[in-house]
Formats: sequence, C-alpha cells, structure tokens
Amino acid sequence: MLDGQGVGFMRTGLRFGILGGLVVYDGDRPLPLGPFKQRVVLAMLLCRPNQVVSVAALTDALWDDDPPRTAHKNLQVYVSALRRALGSSRDGRIARVATGYRLEVDPDQLDLLRFHDLARAGREVVLGGDNVAAAQILGEAVRLWRGSVFPDLTVVPALAAEAKRLDEGFLDVYESWAEAMVEVGRHAELLDSLMDVARQHPFRERLRHAQLLTLYRAGRQNEALAQFDGLRQALARDLGLAPSPVLTRLYKRILGAHGDLDAPVAATVQVTHPGLDREIVDFTGRDGYLAELVGLLGTGRVVVVSGAVGVGKTTLAVHAAHRFAELYPDGRTLIRLRRPDGTSIRVIDELRSVPDGRSLVVLDDAGSEAQIRPLLAAIPERCDVMVTSRRHLAGLEGACHIGLEPMPESEALMLLGRLVGADRIAAEPRTARRLISACGGLPLALRIVGARLASLRHLRLDRYAERLSDESRVLDELVAGDLSLRDRLAEAFRDLTPEEGEVLRVLAHQTGLAFSASDVAPALGLEPARAEIVLERLVEAHVVMVPADSYHDLVNDEADEVVAHAIGQALAEPCFEVPWLIRSYVRELNRR
Repeated sequence: MLDGQGVGFMRTGLRFGILGGLVVYDGDRPLPLGPFKQRVVLAMLLCRPNQVVSVAALTDALWDDDPPRTAHKNLQVYVSALRRALGSSRDGRIARVATGYRLEVDPDQLDLLRFHDLARAGREVVLGGDNVAAAQILGEAVRLWRGSVFPDLTVVPALAAEAKRLDEGFLDVYESWAEAMVEVGRHAELLDSLMDVARQHPFRERLRHAQLLTLYRAGRQNEALAQFDGLRQALARDLGLAPSPVLTRLYKRILGAHGDLDAPVAATVQVTHPGLDREIVDFTGRDGYLAELVGLLGTGRVVVVSGAVGVGKTTLAVHAAHRFAELYPDGRTLIRLRRPDGTSIRVIDELRSVPDGRSLVVLDDAGSEAQIRPLLAAIPERCDVMVTSRRHLAGLEGACHIGLEPMPESEALMLLGRLVGADRIAAEPRTARRLISACGGLPLALRIVGARLASLRHLRLDRYAERLSDESRVLDELVAGDLSLRDRLAEAFRDLTPEEGEVLRVLAHQTGLAFSASDVAPALGLEPARAEIVLERLVEAHVVMVPADSYHDLVNDEADEVVAHAIGQALAEPCFEVPWLIRSYVRELNRR
C-alpha cells in the first residue's frame, strides 16, 4: 500500500480511519480505543458505516463459534465503552436497532466513505474521457490509504474478509489512477509507487500493464522487458499460465519500440462516439473474453460473439468498445439489427456514415450470415467489425468466433453484490448461490433479480429463491420494468425454423436432463442420425447445450480394446441438455 496522508480532511469533530491502522481522532487528538475485542466491535461497525451490523455477526467476530453464555451482555459492555470513548458528541453515534448496532457517520468523518465518493467521481470522469480530472480525483482517493486495513485485527476471520474486500477496492481504484496518470504523461510521478504496488501484487494484469508502459515511457525499455520476462516465468512456475494476450501484445510493441507508445493518448480518443451506448458502470468479470477480444481486434477479421439469450453479448461488446477505445481514434459505432419487437432492420444507409479510418463497428443481434454479408461489404475496409448473435454464424467466411458462456459463480456473486449490496449477499451466501443457479448464470436474469431485490428491500433472499425455483412462475418473477426474460426467450424461439421449434417443444418434456440423439429420436419421429443433426443446429442456436462432462478423454494406444470401444461409443453419442429457463419457457408455450 501507499504511505497515505491521513484519514480525511476535517480537522474538527470526530474523524475515523480504517484505511490503514484503526484510528479515531477528536480534532487532532487521537482517542484511546480500548482492548482488542472493543476495537473489533468498532472495526466491524466502521466497515459497514450507516448500516446495521447484526448482533449475530458481531458475536461471531468476537468469539467465532464458541461464544460464552454472557456474550450479549459482554457485547453491550463493549458498545457502552465505545460510546464513552467517543464522547458525548452526536458525531459518530452508535445506535441500537432491533437486530444489531449502527454507527452513524458523515462522509467527511470516515476515510472509507470519502474514498468511495472520490472513486465514484473518478470513474465518472474516466467514462467521460477526462483523464486529467481522473488523475486528480482518483489520486485524492489513493492518498487516503495509509496501509493495509487494520492489520492488527485480521486474526479475526470476519475482519480478514472485510480487509480483503477493501484492499481489492483500493487496487481497482489504484489501477484506474495509474492508467489515467500514464495517459496524461505523468508517468514520472507515478513510477516509484507503481513499482512498489506491483511487487506486492505481481499477478494483477492492469497493474503490470501500467508498470510496463510507465517504465518504457520513463526511458527504461530494458527494465520493462525484464519485468515482463520475470512475470512470464512466475506465472508458469506458480500458476501454470502464460501472460495474457493484452500483456503479450504490449511486450511486443515495447520490444519493437513502437512510436505510438511514446506520447500520451489524447483525451479526445476516449469520447464516446454518438452511435455507441453508454458504458455499463457495474460491468463485472469476463476478463478472459476481453483478453480474447483484444487479441482478435485489429487483425482484419470479423469477430462474432455468440451465445444464449441473456448471456450478455451486447453488454460485452459495448464494454469492449469502451475498454479498447484507444485502438479506435476515428470512432466506435453500435448498429442494432433488430427493432424492439425482434424484427430485422435495414441498416445499409446507416453504414454510409461510418468513418473510413481506425474505427470499430458493432453489428448487434444478427439473425443470420445472409443478413451480415451485404453489411460487411458496405463497411470501410480499415474498420474492425464485431458481430453479436444468438446463432454461431458458422458460415460467415473468415470470421473469428467467441462463444459466450453463462457467468461462473464467483462473477455472478460479485455482480449480485454490486446490484443488491455486498452485505446482503454475504449474509446469505447459500441462498445467493440458489438465486444464481435459478438464473442459470445469465447476466440478464441476474440483473433482473438484482433490480427486484434492490427495490423490494423487504423481500428476503430465501423467499425469492423459493419463488424462482417454481417452474410455473419463474418467468413471471424474472421481470423488472421493461426487462423481461420471457420476452427475450420469445424472440429466440421465433428465430427457430419450424422443424427446430417443434423439436424443442418435444425436448422440453424429456424426463431426464441429459439425453442423446438415440434417446429422443423415437419421440421426435426421426432417425437417430437426423435427430443428431437437428440437435446440433439447436446447439448452434444456443437453445440446447452440450454439458461439459459429456465428452471423454481419448485413450492411449495401449488401452484395453474393450475400454477403447466403450469410449468410442460414448464419443459417438454425445449428450445434450435444454437449459432450465428455456425448458420452462417452452413448457409454458406447450400449456397454452
């Protein structure tokens, strides 16, 4: 961490600091905070300022799984002592509520709240393209940190988890600040701090990217190359991984001393093109896909991002267009290929306004290869093109394909936490996982769930999870404002051919989740070979999936012949599945 400059800018009244050692000041006078357990209580309350921290959570933090019979009385004693230590001032009052305690503080009193305010403001100006303002605002946020969060209290598991969460938040802001500083040419001021933080967190990609570029711009090309080589060896040794395509690309540009690395990118490069949607500020995860995209963009090949309804194709494409804005100084344009009712739009006229230069065109929600080919012919050759589609578009000549999968649980939990509050998710982690499972890991469904839970604060997570587990009502529950998963599924179903639609109607009523073509051929009235062809078309349309465990490792030449034959049979008969939400929608159709 950095050697910060204090716990805030107030110099009168109570000031609390947790972005380093736990401290409280009355004006300029530090206050004694008492014994260990008393400080644990204060730290827990300050980690969730102006929020209720339950008695149960405080008890667990103080005594883990073995509280004494007098635990509640002891907790009351610690709170009373803290109230006396903080004096009679109304600032920083500890309120007792039905389920726990709440420490009431203003943003100017607590460094954590001030940090969050600055971080939000900094992100907004970054999105607006003002790196000068971003460097200033985010720098203020970074300078609030005096070190790791209360290092003497992290023997308490609950506080260790809070410290880790807050440290991650610091690193995110630090990386944004470092990128802004590099962009405006202030790399000399940044270098010493950046080298120190990168040593402590060697595997953070954004951090190392900023470090390599800063070293190069400081005239230390050889050191930048050596840092990359050290990272490559450490990744291989410790994690069995190679550097990401983003870092590898920067390494090659540094090795070749590309001239475009020398000067800061003008702030105007970051201005959003009028034809591009605004960035989604709570975009979460998808780092692997972004790394794959940046490795493909600029190659002259069309990039197709395909996936199921609600898996986040458009969101990923728009985020990538913002994230890699420096590659496209002549503009970035999103062109929707469908109206809200799902019907196709003629867009040839719109493409005539696309600038002929280093620009990006996103063709969103393509229905077929035939729809895309004439559009590609109308786009200037120097433009990069990204296409999103519910179909794989395998027939699109020379295209690179990225198949977008549902969110892994870790990313889905993070997204839900951002939407409904990390404390609410942390309080019911098992139920949160049930919600994710009911949503099939689809970001659209998760956003709907998050929007509903954020607006219906009375609705318990376990109650909502129970409602989502009921197939007869799950699609009624997955509606928030004009966001409706049922409407999106209806669009996808209308895109199917009559044969595909009829097959999907039959598949939705299979008794088992996984099935082979031979299993369902009789019910479909098809030969197994024809059934498999239709199933594969449904896989390409992302309404039927192939479970990850339905394939088998190839045997070596010395394997038993009988085993080899059995595995060969398994390979010849892959399994298929209809995802739970699609199955629910099609069964609903069948009941009508």
